[in-house]
Amino acid sequence: MKPSPTVLRTIKPRSPSVPEPVFQIPSLSLISFADLPNNGFGNGNYFISKTKFGHWPIYKKVQNTKITTEIKRIQGDVLQFKKDLVSLTRLNPKFVTVNQTAGYVNVKGDEVERLRSVFDKHIN
Repeated sequence: MKPSPTVLRTIKPRSPSVPEPVFQIPSLSLISFADLPNNGFGNGNYFISKTKFGHWPIYKKVQNTKITTEIKRIQGDVLQFKKDLVSLTRLNPKFVTVNQTAGYVNVKGDEVERLRSVFDKHIN
């Protein structure tokens, strides 16, 4: 037996009940900058990760007759790292160049062993 249209009109399906939300998302106008989570990383601090073999990412770079030392994997404030590096090693600040976007520092000359010993002593 097929249901007739009159019978179908009399049967009303139950609508599902909508549960109340557990968490109400606040509007953006109610949130201040002080409420936002911020650990301050990158402002005055930095982190240098070691390679997978446990070595510091300090490399000697040779281009024709120009020899430079490159320090890679710097995350955070690269300029603060440059200031700390110059104060620890007493390098001439003119010989230290910074690439903030890529996160590395170049030092003029072959300073690999000296920088590794400074890193082991002061950063490790």
